[in-house]
Amino acid sequence: MATWWSNSTHSERAVASATERDEETGRPSRPGLWHRFESGLLLSGATVLFLSATVIMLYEAVGRAFLNTSYFWAEEAVRYLMVWAFFLTVGAAGTAGHHIRTDLLVERLGRRAQQVCHFLASLTGLGFSGVLFYASLPQVQRYYTMGMMTESNLDLPLWALFLAMPIGAVLFFAYYLSCLLRTLKGENPFAASGPTGSEL
Repeated sequence: MATWWSNSTHSERAVASATERDEETGRPSRPGLWHRFESGLLLSGATVLFLSATVIMLYEAVGRAFLNTSYFWAEEAVRYLMVWAFFLTVGAAGTAGHHIRTDLLVERLGRRAQQVCHFLASLTGLGFSGVLFYASLPQVQRYYTMGMMTESNLDLPLWALFLAMPIGAVLFFAYYLSCLLRTLKGENPFAASGPTGSEL
């Protein structure tokens, strides 16, 4: 009973901290359009891609183990499905507080120093996202110009598959931009949305 109560309390705190409230009424406000896009369309699409990759892996494993058959396209399909699933959720994972971060030093700092660290971390994330976007475009353009296709009999254009990188960079940039805006408002943009560490 104590364990159930503890878990319930942590869940209620997580929901309360993750929910924004209207300044006038004090009631929880509806999530914004971008949040609904991330938690709805993006996560649903990435889930479909991940499950598709899982089904293909199992299909390939069963074929090798029992039918002595291997499909050349399976490994390639799984690879690109996983890559797309990763890049589509890289920003949403940060929004949900699932990015790995070390805050042992930051927690020991004062409030103002913590905000400076959050500001610098947001700027660093924006810079990394920009570099990732800039570095991925020439590769996409080269594959498009050369008309290169995948090695297997799927015959998919490589430029379309490698679009995952610039799209993921844009989503990552949007996440860190929201972190920067929250930092300027005096909030902690990297606060976990649920119990972590010893609280679990």
